[in-house]
Amino acid sequence: MQDTPTQSDMERDYHAGYARIMWFAEQARRRGWRMSDRQLVHEIRHRERAAQIREKSSLPVIGPEVRSAAWNRGQADALRELLRLQREQDR
Repeated sequence: MQDTPTQSDMERDYHAGYARIMWFAEQARRRGWRMSDRQLVHEIRHRERAAQIREKSSLPVIGPEVRSAAWNRGQADALRELLRLQREQDR
């Protein structure tokens, strides 16, 4: 049976996922790279799907790169923020 994460664990995971995307976005911006709106939407959907799978799974998932649903949702929200900012700049 999987351990039920506490609220503080979920918040920590959410903020870690959010911060990771923002860090990568800053590195990309410094190099002049930019994702298309379509790529961002694809990544948002991918992260949301990963979060749903993680929440619904009754099997324990272990490994070095396994992340919580909150971590994936944090990444999805960061990507939404980047998409919003990118669309504002294009206007």
